[in-house]
Amino acid sequence: MAALVSQLVGLIGVAFATGSSPSLVQTLPLQPEHQWFMPLQGALGQVCRSGFPLFSTTSNHAQVSDHDLSTASLKAQISMVPAGARDALASFLVAALRSVRDFYGATDAEGTYAEFRAMVTVHVELHKLYSTQDGNGDYAYPCLNGLVVEVCHRLVELSANAAALSTAPIRDERSSRQIKDTTRQCVEKSLQVSAAHMNPAEWNSELNRNDSVGDIVWELGNILWRQYAQRRLHQQATELAKTFGALQPSERDRLDGRGFMVAQSTLAQSYYWRGRLGVVLLDFRQSRDWLERAWKACPEDGWQQRRAILIRLIPVALLLGKLPTLEVLQDYDLEEPFGPLIDAFRTGNVAAWRQLLDTHREWLRARSIWLLLFERGEILVWRNLFRKALQIYYETDANATKNRPPTWVFTTAAAQAFEGTGELEDGSVALEDIICVLSSLIDQGLVLGQLSYASRNLVMRPAEDGMGGFPRIADVRPRTVQAIK
Repeated sequence: MAALVSQLVGLIGVAFATGSSPSLVQTLPLQPEHQWFMPLQGALGQVCRSGFPLFSTTSNHAQVSDHDLSTASLKAQISMVPAGARDALASFLVAALRSVRDFYGATDAEGTYAEFRAMVTVHVELHKLYSTQDGNGDYAYPCLNGLVVEVCHRLVELSANAAALSTAPIRDERSSRQIKDTTRQCVEKSLQVSAAHMNPAEWNSELNRNDSVGDIVWELGNILWRQYAQRRLHQQATELAKTFGALQPSERDRLDGRGFMVAQSTLAQSYYWRGRLGVVLLDFRQSRDWLERAWKACPEDGWQQRRAILIRLIPVALLLGKLPTLEVLQDYDLEEPFGPLIDAFRTGNVAAWRQLLDTHREWLRARSIWLLLFERGEILVWRNLFRKALQIYYETDANATKNRPPTWVFTTAAAQAFEGTGELEDGSVALEDIICVLSSLIDQGLVLGQLSYASRNLVMRPAEDGMGGFPRIADVRPRTVQAIK
């Protein structure tokens, strides 16, 4: 066997036997950018699709035979590894070395699929080892954490190439959908190990270890959330969020005990994905909580990551009455489209709000925030228009009766707001339209009061300034809907 291959196998065996996760990742070349990847291909005698060697064979780099690259052969070279793990580790190394040998950066459907399947085999063999339990029911080899994450990332990369070039029918295993599903299922299997429940005694024994399988649950979750988002698998994303919510010990306890093993950017990304899911599901209150956690966890120098968080946080905060400062918009290059949108929201300019949503529709839709603003935003803009109109009414008429404004105040404000805009309401606003809007605001708790159609006024909750009918948006709680049993 080529000296380089023997040396590599020996180093991996030592790293595994000593439980060194960083050494395992640094030693095994899974990415073409790894410094040993190309030399290892030469030592393994990589061949092109036509069957001819891609590297010249010399005395120093004798081609490795299929017999040499077998479980039995590699097992003999890792005698330092505990006997119970030798077969599984040798099988994993065979799969990994063959994936390196057979990789040539294919640009056709057949070649990219073959490279993808080779990495699936690598993951299968690694998972067998990773999911092995010891006599106490604990996972025996948490030192594989780094390799698991590395293999999952590589699998996602290769699957993207294969799926993009696939022309197979949808039910064929080589189809784009089946390739993506296979990748998703592989990562989900790894996450099941990492998210495994531990009782208090088991958790206490994990606290002082160099590695714990639970350390990578956030990183694996981020890989899955990205896949779910790309494919709009919202149900699967929701189930993943539930998995994190049901962790035993809890996510908070895990972070308190072993948070030092989790990068802040990884944790921020995990919170971000859960906040983004809330945006998609129009649950903007829950979304705001997760996005604010993501913002606090995100490193100060992570400009791109912080900007991505803000793009989702600004809309959900806006719908709860919290406006970002101009400095924040400038610092993160978000003056467009948010600057004009915020101004239209604050001033109650319904026509401008609609036009801006239409103008920036594609940008907002690409970030999953257009529907949220479209569905939940306009009614709040109407509310701000009515609130501003009522303030002006009180300022211009010192004798006005507080807390019982006439409905013509709102009708006049709407008519003036739409005048010359070309919107449907331009020149056609009637009392019935205003009653419909006010009724909706009252129904949602955004206006506290009752409409008197006979006397044509709005009877609001008493307040000295006459604005008792307009509570802070952040204080408005959504109605609880009871299911019929």
